[in-house]
Amino acid sequence: MDRIDLKMLQLLQQRTKLSGQIGEMKRRHGAVIFVPERERELVARLTRLSHGLPPRRAVAALYREIFSSSRAAQGQAPIGLLRASASRVLPASRAHFGACDQFAPRQTWTQLAEDLQTGALALALLTGDDLLRALRTQRRQRDFLSRLTVSGDFSLVPEAKAAPAQRVLIVTPRGDEPPAKANRVLILIECKSALNAIKSLLHSMPDIPIHAEHLTRRIAPARVGPARAGLFPALLRLTLARPIERVLARRRLLAAATSSGLPVSILGIYPGTDDGG
Repeated sequence: MDRIDLKMLQLLQQRTKLSGQIGEMKRRHGAVIFVPERERELVARLTRLSHGLPPRRAVAALYREIFSSSRAAQGQAPIGLLRASASRVLPASRAHFGACDQFAPRQTWTQLAEDLQTGALALALLTGDDLLRALRTQRRQRDFLSRLTVSGDFSLVPEAKAAPAQRVLIVTPRGDEPPAKANRVLILIECKSALNAIKSLLHSMPDIPIHAEHLTRRIAPARVGPARAGLFPALLRLTLARPIERVLARRRLLAAATSSGLPVSILGIYPGTDDGG
């Protein structure tokens, strides 16, 4: 057993050194360090190969820390979050990302967005309420859609059946999205009734079973003109029954929104996790 432990440590040291070299290459080419899809794919493949030994949860936990160590070796910038919600978000974030990731609270959304663009932050973590408040004006919505995307989410609480509003959204700079398959779509709708909006939207996509969840509380919109009076922003997460190509998901959803007359903005399309949410 001691010999196996020593061999494991030596292999981890080799992996860490290799990660540092990869980090240098990424910096030279301006590539991002955090690639959640690559991490998910690797864990899924190793989980299949393990055949339950060690258990699936153990494989995921081991590689969560290995990935965290690798990101640190590659020189990843800190992870940002809003100071106002840090006490709620930080414990779950440390458990989700790993011991080697660094977190940096910011006072406002504007500071978070600017630091994401300059590379001072690798990504940002927001609750649904945080994100909805950040997008309460059309100018902010346009700015978000042109520069940023939601690339994942995870639960604020360890329970398997956490409420939809208890999710943390992972915001990253918008890059060239690979044509991978995904089964989650995060959308922003301004409407009088989120329930009626969901019904209208899903009615226009009858061939793909979709589960819709409201990720935020109902909050008052920013001051708007008469054309938008009475409309309330809603942040909705749609989970498709089966993964489909990102490009196809975007095209189908926008067509459904046009058909139902709903103003829909797609904030992110990404694979879902299996942490109960």
